[in-house]
Amino acid sequence: MQSFRAKLRPVPHGGQYVEVPETVASAAGLRHGQRVRGTVNGAAYRSSLMKYSGIFHLGVHKATLATARVAPGATVSVAIEADDEPLPTDTVPPDLAAALKQSAAAASAWNVLRPSRKREHVKAVVTAKKPETRARRIATVIAELASSRETPRSASHRAPASRAGKRTRTSRATKG
Repeated sequence: MQSFRAKLRPVPHGGQYVEVPETVASAAGLRHGQRVRGTVNGAAYRSSLMKYSGIFHLGVHKATLATARVAPGATVSVAIEADDEPLPTDTVPPDLAAALKQSAAAASAWNVLRPSRKREHVKAVVTAKKPETRARRIATVIAELASSRETPRSASHRAPASRAGKRTRTSRATKG
């Protein structure tokens, strides 16, 4: 684990981050977008490492700041290392996996979802407190996926199929 001191800096739309020195990132074998873990003034965190304008940034969650008892703008001690442990929502629960196997359309849509969207669905299922709530949430996920209400990453910025590539001579001719 690599350690350094840094000043908390504000994120334009809320939140705080610290700049991670290149020497620290290199020594820890870190790269852009990698999940990391460590401590901020002794408070444990898990986050992702981003690189903006050639500088590594580590977002610091509000909960971590509160646990560390530090205010925005403070100089903090940071320990950082690669986090290879999956997030709790990276693992598909067995009952959701079984439901996906029962619906080819839902499974196909699941396979092209962004990882963050998959985690949202898993979180909805695993945070249910009652078995009937969990079953209802699984049914909702499967229905949404099967009805193609989910948009895969590759299709998220395309024009609707009914309008894609359709220009008619009459629409150009009437402009003049």
